[in-house]
Amino acid sequence: MNYARVISLNFRSADDLEIFYHKWDNWFPENMPSAISRTLVKTAENSTLMVAVYETEEIAERAREIVENFFQMETKRIHDIIEFHGEVMK
Repeated sequence: MNYARVISLNFRSADDLEIFYHKWDNWFPENMPSAISRTLVKTAENSTLMVAVYETEEIAERAREIVENFFQMETKRIHDIIEFHGEVMK
């Protein structure tokens, strides 16, 4: 069954958001597992939702472990992270 990870990211500033995603765009293609889909939603000037759907829970868990490394490299830009995950219903 497909499995989703949803991450709410709040950044310290709008500039931090822009810098973070510029780095992310260069980093994730070489480091993250393949996803069925990825969506990025800008919810405010300094916050986003990242949504990724993976084929299995195991792949999603591996993605979580990998993305945590990137987030650790960018902690000075991030104010708050809230993560959700679960099976895709439809």
